[in-house]
Amino acid sequence: MSAIDKAVKIIGGQTKLATVLGTKQSVVFHWINRHGQAPAKYITRISELTNGQVTVYELLADHVKTDKESAA
Repeated sequence: MSAIDKAVKIIGGQTKLATVLGTKQSVVFHWINRHGQAPAKYITRISELTNGQVTVYELLADHVKTDKESAA
């Protein structure tokens, strides 16, 4: 499970996260299902919303995984 997926579950769903971040549910859906990561500009806020249950490091690690997969 990606860190963004874990964060969505903790926060209470894609719609709730999207509302708090000022974006749309469909955008959060794409983060999870297409990109496997949240955009860097949202990482700190997402970690705060999970009360640190999902760390900035974990969210950044999703970026590293995606970059390695792209390079293969």
